[in-house]
Amino acid sequence: MLWILLDALFVIIGLVVSVEFYFSLSVSQARVIQMSRTLPVLLFATLLGLWFSGIYKSILRYASVDTLLQAIIATLAGTGATYLISLIVSLFSHTYEDQIGMRLILMPRPIYFMQWVITLALVGGSRFLIRYRASETGKKGEKRNRILVIGAGYAGATVIRDIQNGRYGNSVAVAVLDDDPSRLHSSISRVPVVGTTDEVEETVEGYDIDEIIIAIATPKGEISDLLNTCISTGAHLLIYSGVREGAGAREVNIADLLGRPETHLNMGKVQDFFSGKRVLITGGGGSIGSELCRQVLSFTPEKLVLYDISENYMYDLFFELKEKYGELVANTVVLEVGSVRDEESLLRVMQKYRPEIVIHAAAHKHVPLMELSSEQAILNNVFGTWKTAKAAVACNVKRFVLISTDKAVNPTNVMGASKRLAEIIISSIPRGNTEFMAVRFGNVLGSHGSVVPIFERQIRAGGPVTITDPNIIRYFMTIPEAASLVLQAASIAKGGELFILDMGEPVRIKDLAEKMIRLYGKGTEEIVCTGLRPGEKLYEELLLDKENDRATERDRIYVAKQETYDWSTVETWLHTLEGCLEQHGDVKAALKEILPTYHEAKP
Repeated sequence: MLWILLDALFVIIGLVVSVEFYFSLSVSQARVIQMSRTLPVLLFATLLGLWFSGIYKSILRYASVDTLLQAIIATLAGTGATYLISLIVSLFSHTYEDQIGMRLILMPRPIYFMQWVITLALVGGSRFLIRYRASETGKKGEKRNRILVIGAGYAGATVIRDIQNGRYGNSVAVAVLDDDPSRLHSSISRVPVVGTTDEVEETVEGYDIDEIIIAIATPKGEISDLLNTCISTGAHLLIYSGVREGAGAREVNIADLLGRPETHLNMGKVQDFFSGKRVLITGGGGSIGSELCRQVLSFTPEKLVLYDISENYMYDLFFELKEKYGELVANTVVLEVGSVRDEESLLRVMQKYRPEIVIHAAAHKHVPLMELSSEQAILNNVFGTWKTAKAAVACNVKRFVLISTDKAVNPTNVMGASKRLAEIIISSIPRGNTEFMAVRFGNVLGSHGSVVPIFERQIRAGGPVTITDPNIIRYFMTIPEAASLVLQAASIAKGGELFILDMGEPVRIKDLAEKMIRLYGKGTEEIVCTGLRPGEKLYEELLLDKENDRATERDRIYVAKQETYDWSTVETWLHTLEGCLEQHGDVKAALKEILPTYHEAKP
């Protein structure tokens, strides 16, 4: 409010000074009347222009070229509007003239120009005076955050403008790096482009940089080396997100460091497939199941049924979705508490909601725990899949999608063996009208039991960070990417496929731990090797054999060739396992007899 009053005073001063100067300090009473008639229009038009320009939303101590442009446009619009209104009124005021024959509102044109120049000087100058005083105070007192911007394109210019407008707090952009030779030695809003991305470390040291903001439109798979270099400098690192992601700088996450671009949904076909359908997701409250729910709900299904033994996870997810989608959730999403081991419960739920699509995500996934609780792995992953599949066939479900894992390839642990049996069950079971398929992928970042949250917790506690073996490697993807793969595969399936993803290069777990220490820690946290856990192997098998696997219409999604099994043989295996469980026998020995590819890992 104070600045509006001050700007109003600047407008008055601009008009009075210009009139006095034009008439050489000899202003007649008629001219005073002219000013009194012009001033309300000029005040209203100029202040309205300043308001809509956004100049009152700018933080004054970070006044920039943008602030000056706002002042120029707003004051010019105010003066121009006043002149036009005065001209129109004067043209229609034929009967109301003063004693010297002059119309009472239209003043000589030079006065308008002088008034605009004086008002602009006062409005703009006041802002830059505040900025100058703030910068002088900053030099003497509080240290300002010095930022290096990487990228001299549109995104980099946007970041610099935001910094100068105060959207990054008490910060100042001091240098820019860009690999385009034509931009070298130029400047963006007076911030110099001083070098290329090969000079990050030298620039951080030479310019006393506190923070780096990467603002380049490059896929994350192509900037992993740059990210690692920036992290090694010790400066705080941010990445600028474009408009589609919600513009602004965000913290670097571990997915950025993996250096593999994510696979995104082909929205059209997936939207067509799920829109208006009834969908049931088992394990709907888990890390993968909950993300599937989020993505499926965005395609406006007729009904989305979450089936899970854990009511807490489902309850939390329901309210998260309700906050985002409102009444759509209340009318669409249904929570059903139940176990996939309970065939009667599965039948009751499917008969009640008649789902057209079932996504079976419920499973025990933790490798070492399942080595200790082998019976539970078989009950949940093998018999749970069998019972869910039977219920789907009985209720004429159109499509059944099994979530599988890379650990099912030549399994060395009970969890992997149980998931391989689940794949065999859905590929062999008498299917009726149901199309069965499986989607197999690797480790998921941020899921329950993932190494990433464990490492982060250990780092924030000051270490040590524990890994099982310095040579262990794994394939990784993000939770949204994993869910995206499942939905894409479901939309193109014809029945009987085992879909796999080209997951790129594997990640060495020790390297991942070191990157996370540089990202989240102080760099002094110790890495301790504890030895391989029960059922764990150093190298996960490659999911993709490009010589034998068939490509699909979706980029990086393939269909694996599968061994076929007669259902009577699979039933015999299931009865063997059932007898073993009833007698509390040796589950691992039974699995070895059934699955020739299963070899128990020895620590």
